[in-house]
Amino acid sequence: MCDEKCQPVCDLSSQIFNSIPEFGGIMTKYKADNLIDCGEDMSRKIAKTASYRQPRYITVALSTLFIFSLFCSALLLFIIQPVVAKILLPIYGGTPSVWTICMLFFQTLLLLSYTYVWFLSKCKNKVWRLIHIGLVVLSMVYLPIHFIPERLNYLPEFSILAVLIKQIGIPLFLLGASAPLLQFIFVKIKNNPGANPYYLYTASNAGSLLALLSYPWLIERFYTVSQQFYFWNTVYFIYLFLLLVIFLLPTHIHSVIKIEHVSISLRQKIKWIWLSFLPCSLMMGVTFYISTDVAASPLFWVLPLSLYLLSFIITFSKKPVLRHEWVVRNSLFFLIFPLIGFVYGANQIIAWQIILANLASFFMMAMLCHGELVRTRPQPESLTTFYFCLALGGLLAGLFNGIVASYLFSNAYEYPLVFLLSLSAIPIKKRNNEWVGVSIASFLIILNYFLADVALLKWVENYHVLELVALAVLFIWVQSKRSFLTGMTLLFIFIFLPWFKKGDYLIQVRNFYGVKQVIHNEGTHILMSQSTAHGFQVVNQISQGDIAYYAPPAIAIKWLQEKNPKIKGIILGVGTGLMACQFRAQDSLSLVEVDEQVLSIAQTPRLFTYLRDCPPQKYIIKEDGRLAVVATPNNTFDALILDAFNSDAIPVHLLTKEAFAIYKQKITTGGVILVNISNRHLNLLPVVLGAGRGLDLIVLHQKDPGNLKRGQFSSEWVALTQNEELAFHMMRQNWSFVTKAEEMVWTDNYSNLIPLMKW
Repeated sequence: MCDEKCQPVCDLSSQIFNSIPEFGGIMTKYKADNLIDCGEDMSRKIAKTASYRQPRYITVALSTLFIFSLFCSALLLFIIQPVVAKILLPIYGGTPSVWTICMLFFQTLLLLSYTYVWFLSKCKNKVWRLIHIGLVVLSMVYLPIHFIPERLNYLPEFSILAVLIKQIGIPLFLLGASAPLLQFIFVKIKNNPGANPYYLYTASNAGSLLALLSYPWLIERFYTVSQQFYFWNTVYFIYLFLLLVIFLLPTHIHSVIKIEHVSISLRQKIKWIWLSFLPCSLMMGVTFYISTDVAASPLFWVLPLSLYLLSFIITFSKKPVLRHEWVVRNSLFFLIFPLIGFVYGANQIIAWQIILANLASFFMMAMLCHGELVRTRPQPESLTTFYFCLALGGLLAGLFNGIVASYLFSNAYEYPLVFLLSLSAIPIKKRNNEWVGVSIASFLIILNYFLADVALLKWVENYHVLELVALAVLFIWVQSKRSFLTGMTLLFIFIFLPWFKKGDYLIQVRNFYGVKQVIHNEGTHILMSQSTAHGFQVVNQISQGDIAYYAPPAIAIKWLQEKNPKIKGIILGVGTGLMACQFRAQDSLSLVEVDEQVLSIAQTPRLFTYLRDCPPQKYIIKEDGRLAVVATPNNTFDALILDAFNSDAIPVHLLTKEAFAIYKQKITTGGVILVNISNRHLNLLPVVLGAGRGLDLIVLHQKDPGNLKRGQFSSEWVALTQNEELAFHMMRQNWSFVTKAEEMVWTDNYSNLIPLMKW
């Protein structure tokens, strides 16, 4: 039924539906203007009918052109991310924060690109075409791209951002604008009124996903960095050609689809930003969490980002594989896995459990947030605003994880904190007695804290019994979103804040290179990095050269000292400074450390006194280990000790074939390279063995159980030398000559962690 006002339009629509060929002559300006007042649904119906005239082959050709163009732009944008991050790793200490800052750069770029497209959408056709053509020409000035790593005289975070902007900013800005711009053009194409551009978003994400998954498994493995950039530059030129073809297409909108824009409330925009912020922050948080405990490697960078994009592809598809209703119902179930890991600590969980549990939970929360975005998405006319809000949420997440968190928090709290905040996206119905479950859980958590020092109840603390029961109560007795958030907040406080943990935290600091803690426990100061101990000192103990937390290196060093009145050594990684005690007063020792906070801790007498008390003449170099070694003359050192691992994370650039070739040049003919390969998650022996055999070095191995009574941790070491006399001496001291072990060669272009995992 039509009211009086809409009767002319109803009559008109009947004529259109009954006689499509006469469409062009029926519509009058008066009726077109009044069409707006008769409802959005009617105008869309007429627009859909009008588009029926377009031949199918044209529709298919247009869709293919736009899909392939978006696919290429997404492929280019995401394939360069792990490439440049990996190139930057060696000069920034191999820290996982390099990837986080690179993600901040790309998120900022996307926001600026989406803002740029929003500005273009307000311009006339000729104007926005000319502006974008100018940007295309400007981007070609940077071609061909060959990224060169630099370290500027800024804080490392800002140095990375400046280098990325300087070398690849403009071309990537152009690529970042592709998704919203091409969808904007798609809607405006002649004879394509009422087009739905959202499915193009799936094509864009598919290109991104292919780029990410192909990099660690295909591109990184079989192609050098120069070949990777050659491929990138070639595809970039193909994309520019496709963009030129699209720009030649006529674009205007029929008056028949002139639809009044619906005003979007500020509250809705904030919700979009929040729903974009949560999964993006979780993605960077879970990447940092996994990379810190395993390794800073493209493999562990692309897995979370791939799942992030996969959640977009699924939720934005016409028929999602996982329905949003199912995700909402089961989100809490998946959330419990990382929480149990947080309670127990990463040092009690093996690698695959850490990776699987955290990635599964992250994926479900990303599906939840992105599903809510799809459910509340606007009409195509407002897509630029929608994408702008998504990009702004991503930028805020990048700023929070990359900059704010490292200066605001003394530990990696952002990941569990955002997991806690992501609960706000779960719709939970309110019921009666909502505070009962929270009260029980709170009582158990507080009781756990006070029982920690009761000797007869140590099993309660050791197995986290009360914490796990409290967690179970919260999940079972979910009454409302408010009560659930309150209970989880209490659990977060007692699990993560150092004041509520066992042991006395003397210091807890964090910077670009990671988290460091010094704990006073049972008369001992222990240096912790994440979940790994990096040395300790008994309070008031007088340092002795024969007391070491790693015994195996002492065998080689003492032999060299017996043969030489004075030896030169270099240690990559300071830790507590205890390794310096292996050397005598007449020896010369260089200590290399990239993290100034580690140096500060080692040089603070109230924490550790090794650097103050141990006898050798010490030269401290604040630099990445590999870069510091490169800067020294050849044939300088009798002993080169590599102990530069942060937590259990592996700085891959220190273990490549090229790195060991440098080490070999810097030691004397009779010298030795000692590598600490102790690791809970990775078996690094094949990597060091492959590099050593490739350089014709004798490779020896020792796995020492340690002697805690003498202050020695269990450890695993590899020695590489050309000195046969030294090698025979070490074999008589329980070092073994490696014969049948598998070997693997890492290079600056390729490193694969999967075969080395201790599953």
